[in-house]
Amino acid sequence: MSDPERKATTSSLSSSSPVKRTVDSSIRHSATRSGTTRSRQDDEDDVRETWIEPMPVVDFLAEFMQCETLEPLPEDGVDDVFSEMWASEEPLTENMLLEKFVDIINAEERFPGFKLVFTGSNPDKKARTKLRPDVCVYPTDHDVEENRTDFLKMEMFMEFKKSPGADLFRDPTGKSESQKTYESFVVTGHGEHAKKQRRGQIVGYAAEACAKQHRVHLFSIEITGPFARLFLWDRSATVVTARFNYCDQPRLLLDFFRRFSRMSPRARGRDTTVEEATEEDEKVIRAAFEREGFQDRLCSGHPTMKLTVHDESSKTVHAFIVGKPEVEPSSLVGRATKAYIAVDLRTTNVVFLKDSWRVSAAGMVKEGDTLRKLNETGVRNVPQLLCAGDVDGENAQQTQSYTLIDKTWRCGSKAITPHTHYRQVVDVVARSIYTFTSSKQLVQVIHDAFHAHRDAVEKCCILHRDVSAGNILITKDGRGLLNDWDMSKNMDSQEARQLGRTGTWLFMSARILQNPKKIHEVQDDIESFVHVLLYVALCYTAHTITAPHVGLGDIIARLFHQATQLQDGTYTGGDGKYIGFMQKLVPTQVVFECTPIQQLVSRLVSFVQEWLKYCEALEQDQAQSPSDDGIPVFSLKPTTRQTLDDIILKDHELTDQLFASVLALPEVKWPQTETIQLHESAIPKRRKTGITTNPASRAPSSKRSLDLSESESTASRKRRTRARGSSLSYHSHMDNIDEGHH
Repeated sequence: MSDPERKATTSSLSSSSPVKRTVDSSIRHSATRSGTTRSRQDDEDDVRETWIEPMPVVDFLAEFMQCETLEPLPEDGVDDVFSEMWASEEPLTENMLLEKFVDIINAEERFPGFKLVFTGSNPDKKARTKLRPDVCVYPTDHDVEENRTDFLKMEMFMEFKKSPGADLFRDPTGKSESQKTYESFVVTGHGEHAKKQRRGQIVGYAAEACAKQHRVHLFSIEITGPFARLFLWDRSATVVTARFNYCDQPRLLLDFFRRFSRMSPRARGRDTTVEEATEEDEKVIRAAFEREGFQDRLCSGHPTMKLTVHDESSKTVHAFIVGKPEVEPSSLVGRATKAYIAVDLRTTNVVFLKDSWRVSAAGMVKEGDTLRKLNETGVRNVPQLLCAGDVDGENAQQTQSYTLIDKTWRCGSKAITPHTHYRQVVDVVARSIYTFTSSKQLVQVIHDAFHAHRDAVEKCCILHRDVSAGNILITKDGRGLLNDWDMSKNMDSQEARQLGRTGTWLFMSARILQNPKKIHEVQDDIESFVHVLLYVALCYTAHTITAPHVGLGDIIARLFHQATQLQDGTYTGGDGKYIGFMQKLVPTQVVFECTPIQQLVSRLVSFVQEWLKYCEALEQDQAQSPSDDGIPVFSLKPTTRQTLDDIILKDHELTDQLFASVLALPEVKWPQTETIQLHESAIPKRRKTGITTNPASRAPSSKRSLDLSESESTASRKRRTRARGSSLSYHSHMDNIDEGHH
């Protein structure tokens, strides 16, 4: 759940530390608090069709493993170095072969400065689940405890399988374009499930290493019998080489190890703008954290680091001290947000630092630039920007895999999103909306965030586009803040900057979930505020369910998690929300004990219902407008009974007035004492169906648009049919409940 460790609280001020605990992430990709559980299927699905393959090995070495000094390999004692390990007359187990392989690489200065360590039996105690690659590569001077996996210290990992049939991929046999498809490279058919599980396994290793370390990219190796593949992982995609026989071509593999040992830390993938803190730095962060009440954030098992932010506005470089991240990414590809409570070394002030990989597509505005504009125009209830910019300034760290998308050897043609490493610092350290202490505070916090949204639209013409429970925070004064503006967009621009939806699945509007090609409008964001109120109130406040044989988990799942996975792996949804609004599931089948919340929810549901009816009628009118040639005229002006000016959600005004009216109710109307705690029954149960869905950990990216030539009754009937047919085609993924998917 979003905040499962939260204890019951009363209406007194929460003692929770004021820090955002929820997630923040990207296109189909997630970020969570450390320790949450993800399956191999989740990891494999996260990188679906982001494999760039099969790259010629020689090209891989030349492109990614350049080094200034590189002596040629010796002429003798190289060509048969690996053949001997397979020449034994006695049958050897996989572990015996692996031991021989490790000894070969570690011997005779073949890998100076590094060592291969067999870690397949000893998982990292601090990692999610029991992750343990077969081999981890560590610096020679690293003291390895019991051959244990340590994702914080590893430089590279390797998977070793005895059988050549264990290869996770399949190089195309022909040169025709029809044979160079994604499906031709990723093994399908017989053994497909096992291959997916193992691919998910190595994706999980890469994701964990990149989450625990400060990295730009990561290398790895897959060995299957006498064959090998080389990998480069970054936040856009994964580059995989063609399979090669390292017994017949040992110089290729030995050259890989030799180059790796001679490359600079940055070339090996390290973020060189980050370094371990000095003893003096440690004193600074400890004193500042103790002063502000964050001493519990200092973790003895996690190093304290110093990192820099290149502010693009002032052209200055700022240094900050950070400890363990409050938020870290669980997925490999995407924005991969890490969030820290940090200390400014210049002022010793405690601030909030966000480290992410921004989408560097045309038209994307940097979040720091958006925040700066919001601050300058006086937008209420948003963080105050201190500094922001691409990491390492003019030497910006960018994903390298993106540069290979047009190579002739590539299988598949799916678009790959480029990312650039980015940091920004704001002045406020706020806590999650889930730490609210009373129903009235919940309404107040959402209303404050609504003010921020309204100001941004009316003063700056900026639409947030990711209103979610994870992006509404509570300040130390108990008021609301609208955070995370990196997916916002200027409303004057109608061009799509990315494929698919923008937002967080649980809180997206019904119509966006039903049609990913729909342009994001103000009304979609206003509807998202309604979803936030409904979701948090259902999960944490007292209420009664009047519908027979219906549990809270069922209602949560149908309203927020409902999704159906299509054959191409994408998702469609929104029918649960649509039906919920049209039938007023809440507040008729769920009645809140807090009267003001019940009244507020009732009216908000009516507002959204009116909007959905208007949009459906507009679609019907557009589809059925007459024409002389028999082809429907798609008129922009509705011929319905209502116009947009007649709709309550035409703008923020009436919704704003409603919130203000509810908050102005006498105190006696609000609960005088109430218990705020997570209802365990709010967690939907996983259901075994023929369709696997995971709406909370990725954003579906395609869905057939509703045929506008259908009659209104047909469209409505199809919506009802889809809702009934997909009512069980979901499960919850509660460890990633507040992710952003863009």
